[in-house]
Amino acid sequence: MRARERALTTTHIINWIKRFQPDWLRLYLADKEPGMAYQSLLRLLQLFCNRHGYSRQRAGHTKKSRAALTEVRDEFAEEFHRAYSAFDADAVYNVDETGFHYDMPPRYIWSIRGGDAKVSSGEKHSLRMTVALTVRADGTKMPLLFVVRGQPGGQIATNELPTYPAGHVYAVQPKAWMDNDVWRQYLRDLLLPCIEAPSVILVDNFESHVSDESYDIVQDELSSLLVPMPPNATSVCQPLDVGVMAPFKRLLRDEWLAEEIIDGDDGDEFDSPCAAQKRLAMIKRAISAWEKVSEDVIRQSF
Repeated sequence: MRARERALTTTHIINWIKRFQPDWLRLYLADKEPGMAYQSLLRLLQLFCNRHGYSRQRAGHTKKSRAALTEVRDEFAEEFHRAYSAFDADAVYNVDETGFHYDMPPRYIWSIRGGDAKVSSGEKHSLRMTVALTVRADGTKMPLLFVVRGQPGGQIATNELPTYPAGHVYAVQPKAWMDNDVWRQYLRDLLLPCIEAPSVILVDNFESHVSDESYDIVQDELSSLLVPMPPNATSVCQPLDVGVMAPFKRLLRDEWLAEEIIDGDDGDEFDSPCAAQKRLAMIKRAISAWEKVSEDVIRQSF
């Protein structure tokens, strides 16, 4: 596989186990604590790969220093509490999006020790969608917004979205990304019904979040205040990034481990029956993981 410059990831190994050793996997997962199953299996597979001559490889990234981030966080926290101390915990919201894939691809690939990490240009990611999480400082979780790849007004929007689990909001976008139209839908269809009194909405500096239209909708229709966080500092300033997103993604991986494999190649046929089954599986996976995130975890992140 690596000789053909195909990425060999832990996901490939886990899918092999799910397909050919499902009884062993169920037995292995049976006694694992919630949120720990994937990490436990990952450590086991890392030991296995190391023992058989594989090493993990990953591209490096430059990050802002921890000291600089801490200074930005402290300044933002001081300013926020000074300006918005009149708002109770049930009137402070935070929203953030994250993308996830059907096969939950990891950040690392396995390569023969001493080899390189090149991947063929034909290597494709599995089916992807975006989910927006919304939390309140008192520990309350709001419904999820799912952004599914497709054409607005097309077959998926018309025939598939109405069949998805009730209680959440669904949008269609050509690349399954957040954009101005989807953000507008989020504010009006999801957040507006949740807000019980004038509130503070904490967001990052993503263009759609802080557009003039976004400020207008939040102020005029939600009777609330939109508060952007300092740029490039969401890892220390944004409650969802600080304490919620990591456990949510661990729970997502646990749910993925327990799922039955849906056979079929996504390719570009995002409106195929196989892709429809995978989208529904992803949505159910995220809903189940979200239900398991505790109020204490959310409160501690603020």
